[in-house]
Amino acid sequence: MKVYAKKLLTPGGWRENQVVEVENGYIAHVVPGTEGDVTCDLLTPGLFDVHAHGGEGFYSLTPKMELLQKYLMRLAHGGITDVLIGVSTYVGAEDYHNALDFIRSAMEMQEKGGLPGAHIRGVHLEGPFLSPDRPGAMNPDAMLVPAPENYDSIFAAYDDIVKLVTLAPEREGARELTAYLIKKGICVQAGHTDASYEQAEAAFGWGVDSQCHTFNAARGIHHREPGIVSAALLHDNVFCETICDFKHLHPAAVKLIYRMKGPDRMAIISDSVAVTGLPDGEHIVNGKKYLIVDGTQRVKGGNTLSGGACYMDKSMKNLISIGIPDYDAYRMGSRTPALRMKMNREIGSILPGCEAHLAGWNADYSPALSVIGDQVYTAE
Repeated sequence: MKVYAKKLLTPGGWRENQVVEVENGYIAHVVPGTEGDVTCDLLTPGLFDVHAHGGEGFYSLTPKMELLQKYLMRLAHGGITDVLIGVSTYVGAEDYHNALDFIRSAMEMQEKGGLPGAHIRGVHLEGPFLSPDRPGAMNPDAMLVPAPENYDSIFAAYDDIVKLVTLAPEREGARELTAYLIKKGICVQAGHTDASYEQAEAAFGWGVDSQCHTFNAARGIHHREPGIVSAALLHDNVFCETICDFKHLHPAAVKLIYRMKGPDRMAIISDSVAVTGLPDGEHIVNGKKYLIVDGTQRVKGGNTLSGGACYMDKSMKNLISIGIPDYDAYRMGSRTPALRMKMNREIGSILPGCEAHLAGWNADYSPALSVIGDQVYTAE
């Protein structure tokens, strides 16, 4: 299969009139040309959402296969080729096991070619080792002390699929759990945290290398107590996850992260949840009532935002609308998350030998197509 792009995104910027040759699901060659089996105005690496809990009615803690299929297809039609399925803080070990067993079986189905759509790269555990003082929309009573024995008591059988753990680094035991997870090859980030600047700096020294949805569910910036957000923005090697629905962050806050971190350390995420993509109105998921107004969802009866209001394809357009160069926007949605997850030799670049996970866009930045292996998904 040959994919022709009027402009193709490289690490150095756009290159005009390029053809990507795909063989057996991998990029074989990238050469100048003007003809292909499929064409698009812009071609970028596929977007990689490392922080997403679901959408289109699918929710990772109460999973149903037909809804997962719908969700993965929606991602693929929107240029999102890869995803970590997020599992948020919940009460019982059995609920975690049910969710993780389901995700593992879905990954096995994909390996056998039986589940189309975006490729599941593994699991992101957003908790339960978080701060009850910064719960966001999660249950503070379900949060556990971060300790290796607490991790193993629930998750030891799932090391093969757990790729990222979010924890509150100021809590007792966080340093020991961080070292334990890193030794297993699992990435660790700070989130739902009340850490001070000094506590955050210490954690970044242990190997915590990212901040979960920067600014949200974290101690804010104060001129006499700059907090974890300032530490993350100032630390050269720390990645900053950023929700770009313009509901969780003012556009100026998004610009601030971009100016401070640059495209190699600002990673765009959706933080999508079950009701993302559903129409305005009241929805019940997992026993909770959610109210969506103007595309923004909150737990009914409160003002707490619950998950991202858009998928990453809309995030790209939002970034470009505030003056961030298109090549940086797409880089922060593809190459940077792959780098953050240490998968940059597999996905995130359009280079020979990489998996053929590609996203095609129209001139107005709307989705045109996705290539995932040997499969083409055209935008709906």
